[in-house]
Amino acid sequence: MRLFLILFNLFLLALALGLEIYSLQLIFKEPVSEQALITALFFHFIACVVATCIFPKIITPSQNRPQLKVYIFFFVVTFYLPVAGLTGLTLAIPFILRRSSKLKKANLSVSLSKIRKLPDIPALVTEGNSADLHSLYRSKNPDKRLQAIYATLKLKDQDAVPILRMALGDPVDDIRLLAYALLDRKEHHLSERIKKSRQKLEKIENSRNKQLYRQIANDYWELANLGLAQGEMRTYVLNMACKYIELGLKYYPQDLGFCFQYAQILLKLGSYDQAYEQFKKAESLGIEHKKLLIYYAEIAFHKHHYHKVKQLMAAIDFPAAYPQLSSVVQFWQKKN
Repeated sequence: MRLFLILFNLFLLALALGLEIYSLQLIFKEPVSEQALITALFFHFIACVVATCIFPKIITPSQNRPQLKVYIFFFVVTFYLPVAGLTGLTLAIPFILRRSSKLKKANLSVSLSKIRKLPDIPALVTEGNSADLHSLYRSKNPDKRLQAIYATLKLKDQDAVPILRMALGDPVDDIRLLAYALLDRKEHHLSERIKKSRQKLEKIENSRNKQLYRQIANDYWELANLGLAQGEMRTYVLNMACKYIELGLKYYPQDLGFCFQYAQILLKLGSYDQAYEQFKKAESLGIEHKKLLIYYAEIAFHKHHYHKVKQLMAAIDFPAAYPQLSSVVQFWQKKN
């Protein structure tokens, strides 16, 4: 869609330049008639209108709806400077865009540093209000969408991140910038906490600090689970979470928390057989079988054991156990 808009604007710009050049040819063509002058003025006027429509969107893209005076400025420049005004503005586009890009980067770094220093706000928003924020963000009014992004500061990370990721594609620069900055803030906090925990661990030789192993693994897991790490980075943070869980299991092989989280990480990494073994181990250590049904079903699905998936889904206490997966559970619980 963005590529189409760029090509469309370039086409209009080329059309305007073509009309300007043609009108200039009519004026300098001998002999000059009154009809030729009227035609040249008409084509010049059309070229100015076209240029006035596209230049504000190209040169001032940060404004969702440029003000009337901006349109008037571009029309006056192109109308009273035939050919030269349009040509000059066209040639200036690369320099203006480059400067705008530098200013955006500078503003982004300032915004990131400011937002990172904001104090943490307790998560007070309920699940119902979280849904309301989703509805608010879908508003056509950019002020309301911006309000929804600010409100995510009071949401839990698992509820806030999906809204912020949607906002990364918002047509308004300020909203995209704020969403990026808030996502960066969450990623930065987790990364800093991991760094401090690892430093503490390195200071203690042969450390058997269960809490530190758990904290580091949890933070790496959050980076991946919240979608703050994507692609190869996601695989890297999951492997790092796996590493610290394995270190914890080395000293505490019967720890239920380590076993359960190890199984979850292995499942995300696609090691389905190993994940199944660890879930079974967690079950033998005391976790309820019903709480593991959804994980067993996911493993069965990835291994293409669809009949097994249906059996496991049928045993789930729907919808109380997994309200967020209600549609998925309903699908598998349908009778053939």
